[in-house]
Amino acid sequence: MPLGIAVLVAIAAVSATTNGTPAPSPASTDAWSVPFLSRPASAPIRLKGCGGVVIENHTFKDLGPDVEAIHLDKCHDVTIRANDFARVAQAITAVDSTDIRVEWNRYEDILGPHERVGLHRANFVQFDKVQGGYVGHNKGRGGDTEDIVSLHDSGGTAAVPLIVENNHFEGTDWTSESGSGIALGDGGSNNTIARNNTLLNPGQVGIFIAGGTDNAILDNIVYGETRPASNVGIYVWDQTDDPCSGHEVRGNRVQWLRADGSPNPGWNPGNCGTVAGWDDNDWDAHLDPATLRVQL
Repeated sequence: MPLGIAVLVAIAAVSATTNGTPAPSPASTDAWSVPFLSRPASAPIRLKGCGGVVIENHTFKDLGPDVEAIHLDKCHDVTIRANDFARVAQAITAVDSTDIRVEWNRYEDILGPHERVGLHRANFVQFDKVQGGYVGHNKGRGGDTEDIVSLHDSGGTAAVPLIVENNHFEGTDWTSESGSGIALGDGGSNNTIARNNTLLNPGQVGIFIAGGTDNAILDNIVYGETRPASNVGIYVWDQTDDPCSGHEVRGNRVQWLRADGSPNPGWNPGNCGTVAGWDDNDWDAHLDPATLRVQL
């Protein structure tokens, strides 16, 4: 089936679901009871200007080179829940949108490739200019990823931050010298929180804040073994000309080795001002990678 027709078929299926009787929403205790990749197969889904949509209970796999599984443009109030992804260039993209929730999804082998050529690829979730949202209770492993979760020019408010929490990610085949597990503050994002995530070898960096204001990295487990591009477990470093302040990094347990085999759990060059809680992390944690593997 040509790709354009497949996309139209998938959109029609989503519309019917949201306008009729939606599929049952999985309770948190049931989300992983469905065997991985056993949900009904779906073609790629592309939605523009949508609102009040739920995309759930699909399997997206082997969609072809550079094909995103789900792409949202100028959408509002969308929930992407309990879907499986395998061997796709990118799982979920949201651009110029508001209030996007991504929860209880699984992935294996995000194909990418990670090279930046103007396409959306090599991430599990990529928010670009998204205001308000949630990325939680997802898990996955593998692929030539860039950032597993990328928040670019995206965020929330002081009262309602954009939260990335309780995710479990394992990197395997990444080669990027700029990728990470969770990217905050990229492009000046504000009011984002990454908390209670478990990251095993997610990329050359575990979690970072690259700018913006009032972002936080809290109570995560971050492990990185020596690999050719391994860099640092957590960093706060302003890479923009815009204000960078009000960040917090606290309660994390980090064991990280750089490419030369030396420990490098955290880095803060000081160009974002005082980082609250920096000394309240276990930068010399003793973690067993065998207990951090992702099971799908």
